Amino acid sequence: MNSLLSAEDNNFPFKFQEYEPQLYDIRSHILHFYSNIKDLDLSTKAEANLSDLYEIFSELDELGHRDVAEDLCQALLRDPLIRSLLPAVYTSYTHFFSLHETHLARKILDCKEPWEMLESFPLYSRYEDMIKTHVQNSPKIEVLAFIGCGPLPVTLLIFSKLYGIRCIGVDKDPEAVVLAKSCVKHFGLEKEISIVEGDENTLAELDWDSVLVAGLAEPKQRIFRNLHSIIKNRKSEPENPTSVCYRNYSGMRQLLYWPVQPDQTTGFRKITEIYPSGKVNNTLVFMECE
Repeated sequence: MNSLLSAEDNNFPFKFQEYEPQLYDIRSHILHFYSNIKDLDLSTKAEANLSDLYEIFSELDELGHRDVAEDLCQALLRDPLIRSLLPAVYTSYTHFFSLHETHLARKILDCKEPWEMLESFPLYSRYEDMIKTHVQNSPKIEVLAFIGCGPLPVTLLIFSKLYGIRCIGVDKDPEAVVLAKSCVKHFGLEKEISIVEGDENTLAELDWDSVLVAGLAEPKQRIFRNLHSIIKNRKSEPENPTSVCYRNYSGMRQLLYWPVQPDQTTGFRKITEIYPSGKVNNTLVFMECE
């Protein structure tokens, strides 16, 4: 049996034999997932049967939530074959996430009881737990700006309804903005939540005191560079710096999407990093300008 790791990884600081069975098991699941999506038109599949698409991506989701040793995780991420597949995996995950939000948004707009339908959404409890953690670890938030709110701004709906926080959602996709605005109105929260089309530069003209960057918002380096410039040009009190948080992928969840790299947040100082528990996908990273 050939080793998963290349010769350059032979100095990895653990006994490879101890992890080899788990590595091959995880690798086989990733290969199976890739074989299912590599020639699949996700949009067509979503229109035909969204449940089947959920089933395909549940395999990736389960892998992301495995509790494994850090050495094993790093060995897997350094496997040349897995590294070669990850760009396609990440692209498909982004597309799937957008599709399921769009379909759910349209379904909710046809429903007379939108909160009831939203709360029955399988991922709703994950959002609720993550936002509770965000609020508990943030300074008091008056107005939250969310970069990459998407077509169904679940994050903003929860921040507003459960915590009374005014919100601004920003997205560069015109279709997502139209749907998000319609959803906010359908939930009766148009006075509490504003949706604007644009990128992070749009925030230079708006009033907010806390910003959240979505896990799938791109490109990260440009977003953080522009945010740094905007915040530095704002007149904020030194004892009350602007709160910045981004959603990241860590541990095995790095199989779901690209993690933020240190050089992408130049100019910011990390305050705290809160790793997810249960089925929550995102690590929350809180920062402030240096």
